[in-house]
Amino acid sequence: MRPVIASVVVASSALGLVAMSSVWNDAHAQAWVEAKGNLDVDLDYNLAMSDKIVHDSTPATPNAGTTTQELTIGAGYVPIPKLAVTASLPLVLLKYVGDKTAYPHAGGGRYDDGATHATLTDLRAGVRYQVLEDPVALSPHVAVSIPVTDYETVGNTVAGRHLKALHLGLSVGRLFTEALYAHALYEFSLVERYDRNADTERIGQNRSDAAVTIGYKLLDQKLDIHLDGSMRITHGGISFDDLNTLPLQQLMFHDAILAESIFLAGGGVSYQITDSLAANLGARLFVTGTNTQNANVFALGVAWSPL
Repeated sequence: MRPVIASVVVASSALGLVAMSSVWNDAHAQAWVEAKGNLDVDLDYNLAMSDKIVHDSTPATPNAGTTTQELTIGAGYVPIPKLAVTASLPLVLLKYVGDKTAYPHAGGGRYDDGATHATLTDLRAGVRYQVLEDPVALSPHVAVSIPVTDYETVGNTVAGRHLKALHLGLSVGRLFTEALYAHALYEFSLVERYDRNADTERIGQNRSDAAVTIGYKLLDQKLDIHLDGSMRITHGGISFDDLNTLPLQQLMFHDAILAESIFLAGGGVSYQITDSLAANLGARLFVTGTNTQNANVFALGVAWSPL
C-alpha cells in the first residue's frame, strides 16, 4: 500500500493574494499510481490565516492579513496501468481582516471591504505516469490550470492571479520499510503574462513549487504520521521594496506581478478508516518568505475510493 499524505495546500499570498496551489490538492503521494480501474474522490478543506505582509528587506506591513477558506473537490482515475488522470476545482472564501482604510488600492480592491467573498478559482486537470517502481517510485506529470470565474486579482484580498498555466513536474517516492517512507515533488509552471497593460505584461510569472514528506505508518499501516515541507519561488516579478520606482501602470496592479517566495513546514496524520475511506488532518506553518503574507495553513480532508 502506497502512503497517504495529508492534503495541505501551499498558501502563497501578497497583499492578501492567497493563491492556493493545486499541486498540493492530491491527497495521495504522487510517485505511486494505483491499480488499473482505481477511482479516488477527494474533498479537502484548508484554512489559511495571516496578519501581515512580509517584504524583501524592508520592514513588514502590519495589520494587513486575510483569512482564506478553501474547499476543493478532486478526483483521480487510472484508465490503464500506471497512468492516473486527475482533476480538481477549488471554491475559495476570502475575508480581509486587516485595516480597511490604511492600504487602499487605486487599481481595484473589491474584496477589501471586510466581508466574506466566495468564488471558484482555477480548474486543474492533468495526468501522471509511473515509470519506475524500484529502487524508487518515479512519476512525471503534466497538468493545466484554467481560471473559471472572473475573480479579483488586485487589492489586499484576492483569490489568485487569474492566469492560465502549464505545469510540468516529477514525483519521487521511496519505501525504506513497510512503515517508513519518503516522498518528494517538484513542479515547474509555465504561466501566461498578466496582460492588464503593456507594463504588467513584461513581467514574468513562471514559478517553481517543491514539497518533501517523511512519514511512518502504525496500526497495521492504517495510521500515517508525517512531517512535511513545501516551498514556492517565482521566477521574475517585482519586489515591494521597489514600489516607489515602478511606472504607474505596474504600481496599480503590483499584486499580480510580485516576485513571491514562501516556505512552509509542518506535519499531519492520516487514518485509513476502511479499505475505501481515509481521513487526514495537517498543518503547515509559515517559516520564511518574501513579497508574501505570513500565512499559516491548516487542513483536513477525506479520500474515498469507490473503485
